[in-house]
Amino acid sequence: PVTKAIDRTTLDRVISQVELVISQLAIESPQSTQIDPLKQQLTQIKQNLTRPDRHIAITGGQRVGKSSLLKLLTTAPVPSATPLKYIKTPDLFTIGAESQAAATTARQIALNADLVLFLTNGDLTATEYKYLATLRRASQRVILVFDRVDRYLPDERTLILQKLQSTVTGILSPQDVVTASSTPAPIKVRKVQADGTAIETLEATPVEIGSLDRQLTNVLATEGEKLVWATTYRQVAGVQTTAKTALNTVRRDRALPLIDQNQWIVAAAAFANPLPALDLLATAAVNAQMVVDLGAIYQQKFSLAQAQSAAGAMGNVMLKLGLVEICTQTVSGLLKTNAVTFVAGGMVQGLSAAYLTHIAGLTLVEYLEAQDLIAPEPTRAWNLDLLGNTLQKVFQANQRVAYVQTIVKQGVDRLMPAGAATEVGYHSGSNALVL
Repeated sequence: PVTKAIDRTTLDRVISQVELVISQLAIESPQSTQIDPLKQQLTQIKQNLTRPDRHIAITGGQRVGKSSLLKLLTTAPVPSATPLKYIKTPDLFTIGAESQAAATTARQIALNADLVLFLTNGDLTATEYKYLATLRRASQRVILVFDRVDRYLPDERTLILQKLQSTVTGILSPQDVVTASSTPAPIKVRKVQADGTAIETLEATPVEIGSLDRQLTNVLATEGEKLVWATTYRQVAGVQTTAKTALNTVRRDRALPLIDQNQWIVAAAAFANPLPALDLLATAAVNAQMVVDLGAIYQQKFSLAQAQSAAGAMGNVMLKLGLVEICTQTVSGLLKTNAVTFVAGGMVQGLSAAYLTHIAGLTLVEYLEAQDLIAPEPTRAWNLDLLGNTLQKVFQANQRVAYVQTIVKQGVDRLMPAGAATEVGYHSGSNALVL
């Protein structure tokens, strides 16, 4: 899909958000070594807004004419009110040991350019189309160049051009699909001499980039400043990702001990007073106070009512997905009961509550980390669909038997009465805890 053009208001807003994230990182982790580099990167990016030139990347697969087009555009400059800087990327879609590094470099060059000339010598392959769509999703302005058209007969050129325009509908406008002949093949010319004999020679044919020249000139004249805004936006977004990752790492380091504390509080309560119903277990595992406390770590203040709404939503998702049953069955399989059945029964629910609380806490962390704004809002609404999807993802990532075994091992040590603790053994051969 065609990405909406980046305007100056959108750019200024994302710059302000990044400045806010960096400032918050400095408040919450003043010793972080990432603060100064992030500030320097952002300052440099903002300074680039006033640069006088426009950067144009020439990219495409192997032997599509990138070098020839670069030489041609350099020696016969396109009319432009601003200086133009052309950069040829490494070949795309190669194979071999260095292909990944080349692809990464090519992508970086393309996304740091103001405009991309994407070359192809015929109809797009699925791989070319996918790459082109990726550039457009990143708000990159692209002109698709059907180069070396002299290799085709006139009717074939027209059909291929029409097919290209049809293929990229929704990604590029028809005007952004142009033809070129940057390295025309020589043609054979047969000349008849005065004596009646004929000789054949190879004669060079002129290059032809008329439609590319016109579209490139038009884009630079009408969109020049917007191109720089979009480039700056992509660069700022990269700084934003780095800054937000650093801030979320600091916050996660504070959130995990809180989740750990809550899971064992809930586990102790369920162990001492086994719950008669699975829905009560799910409700106990997702307590509203943990939601409020985690929200405070992520600078998002929730009222108790808002926290209860989120807790209830996660509890419902746990029940609908059968997570409570899966959890209790897994824990039961790891525990072998002895004669003290009431202890074992309470143990199953206590450990299940601990595990589900841990899953709920990680879900909240993942959800809160994904939020764009760090400034609290007086009335913050929950995206319950996103919350439910995040819960499923977190559960799938943490349902490994080895992971549950860790919870069980820790839980038995914490919950088992002192007098009975000596009866607990861990059998490494069977990977099961035995009472």
